[in-house]
Amino acid sequence: MPGPMIIKFGGSLLERDCGATLRSLGRVFDQSTGPQRQILILPGGGPFADTVRHHGDLLSLPQETCHFMALSAMSQYAYLLREYIAGSRISELGRDDLVRIPGVQILLCEAYFREVPEQELPRSWEVTSDSIAAYLARQLGASMLVLLKSTDVAPHLGPPGVDEYFHRLLPLPCPAWVVNGAHPERLRQLLVSGQTHGLFLPPGRTAAVQNP
Repeated sequence: MPGPMIIKFGGSLLERDCGATLRSLGRVFDQSTGPQRQILILPGGGPFADTVRHHGDLLSLPQETCHFMALSAMSQYAYLLREYIAGSRISELGRDDLVRIPGVQILLCEAYFREVPEQELPRSWEVTSDSIAAYLARQLGASMLVLLKSTDVAPHLGPPGVDEYFHRLLPLPCPAWVVNGAHPERLRQLLVSGQTHGLFLPPGRTAAVQNP
């Protein structure tokens, strides 16, 4: 059985159109996923992580502390996403049977990433859910990684579109896409055909190409 598809939902998608974009994206999974397909959704941090940044600066908190607080922020977004993706389930990352369960699972990551050594993934603001998604794609043997953003991203795959650490996790063993989730039909096309409009990062490569 092929590995799971990992889809990282950018937190900024939450702030578009009072939830209308998330509702449209949620319907994509109903229409485009088969009963045996395994999709793991990794939530971003979005406004929940922005609150961590604000208080981290305000209180001069160490970046390591903010890193773990931001993982909790991702969990908040996970529960919110469950309300928009019918039939999805919340799963704790790290369960032995996680990747063998078909359907759409929304991941809670806090416990898992508390155990990841800092040498593998720094505990700083250089690492956001983009790098966490790339790290998981390696660890779980993903068949595809999708970074779902709220805007188009430049091909160099760097800030502000993608976090600073992402390039250090390349090349990936699986194909990766960066897709503008403000256009839900692009995600639908990717799930159905394996191709869409967006940035494509072939396996084993460190440079993305624009797919028309």
